[in-house]
Amino acid sequence: MVRVRFAPSPTGNLHIGTCRTALFNWIFSKKNNGKCILRIEDTDRERSDPQFEENIDNGLEWLGLLADEGPGVPGVVGPYRQSERIDEGVYTRYIDLLLKSGAAYYCFETPEELEQERQESIDNGVAYVYSRKSLKLTHDQIQQKLERKEPYTIRFKIDRSSVAFDDIIRGRIDFDTSLLSDFIILKSDGSPSYNFAVVVDDIEMKITHVIRGEDHISNTPRQILLFHALAQPIPEFAHMPMILGPDKSKLSKRHGATAITDYQEAGFMKEAFLNYLCLLGWTPPNGEEVLDMNTIIEKFELSHMNKAGAVFDIQKLTWMNGQYIRKLNPQELVDRLLPYVSDEILAELNKWSSEDQKRMMVTVQDNLDRLTDINQHLTVYVESEQDFLNLSLKESLNDDQRMILHESLVQAPLLESVDLTKENFSNWVAAIHKEIGGPKGKIFKALRLGVTGRHSGPNLHECLQIFGLEMCQNRIQKTLNNHNAE
Repeated sequence: MVRVRFAPSPTGNLHIGTCRTALFNWIFSKKNNGKCILRIEDTDRERSDPQFEENIDNGLEWLGLLADEGPGVPGVVGPYRQSERIDEGVYTRYIDLLLKSGAAYYCFETPEELEQERQESIDNGVAYVYSRKSLKLTHDQIQQKLERKEPYTIRFKIDRSSVAFDDIIRGRIDFDTSLLSDFIILKSDGSPSYNFAVVVDDIEMKITHVIRGEDHISNTPRQILLFHALAQPIPEFAHMPMILGPDKSKLSKRHGATAITDYQEAGFMKEAFLNYLCLLGWTPPNGEEVLDMNTIIEKFELSHMNKAGAVFDIQKLTWMNGQYIRKLNPQELVDRLLPYVSDEILAELNKWSSEDQKRMMVTVQDNLDRLTDINQHLTVYVESEQDFLNLSLKESLNDDQRMILHESLVQAPLLESVDLTKENFSNWVAAIHKEIGGPKGKIFKALRLGVTGRHSGPNLHECLQIFGLEMCQNRIQKTLNNHNAE
């Protein structure tokens, strides 16, 4: 069975890069009827913070990227926090295996001694490689140091000159390991190093595929060497392209690399957000961009991911979000929008019937790019008459618009009722057009300006229908009075 893992470190919020890693692991597991495991890599006890883990959980929950196993979904290969695995002695067992086989050894050099070694390499103009001084200690010398409780680390002995693997995305990758130092697998405080803990966890959790960012490529040879030393099968690796800002530099906060939950608060729909994230490194076979998740899972192939960096474009994300908003049916639209309507506007909306409230939101659906845009677009329905008059006074009225508004009042009594049905509205516009002539677009613009005080806004017919004929007539008359008085 395919088993993949998303392994964030709770030293920061869930952001674009780590979220995309979670997404593609999740998609790959669904595509292959496998399992996606959430593993919290919190060996950095100083920087790890429960609030960051909570932010990670909240972001994944919002997006629906729910793990099949993890801290909140117990499985048979837990625990799923590395700190808990340390406490249970999981890593100690593997350290003992490596020490017994001679693949690892105690290192007693002080930080000062190691720094002196590094400085000598710098002075000589060569790359630093650990001298293996501690490897020359005898068994008795090691035991004496341990009995004296001298501080130590444990290093892994690199005994190969090269490592190669076939990356699913990038093809064959070869490494010259002759310039790699014997790396630390157990720190002086007794905690496992990143590369060591990752390998042990992947072995115990039976991970078959490691899907992660290309910044981890340099870690891969060390991890492969550990798999070999422990005589364990090596998972397949796939290293995704980096996410870049519009200026092609590494994505940072100045580009919008904020917490995923910030995008939720900013009014992005999770479906649009997931769809856009999928396009950061993967192109659908037919080039179509707006795809639902079931279609993405069906069409996705890990081997078809791009090697080049993917540019994060907030404008394209916003455009895509607007496309998803326009797809919502009226009730879905209301359900999505209500959490974003301010208390002030909601209080005014509640003066209208629930059906009218729904109609109001539908009239501005095509104007929304984010769900948070709803407040500015609902203002037309909840502002006071004085606010309308003040807004109307700011707009100039030309002679054609005055003529159209005047004629609209003349023709209004001919309508069948005060309810501006689609047929009544069309008849009203037709009657005005018959007397005025010219393009009908000019009539629409004049009516919108006369009734809302704006040049743009909600669907005009629906908006006027909600206001009713009497209110429309009153506002048109006030507009004409205001501008005639100028």
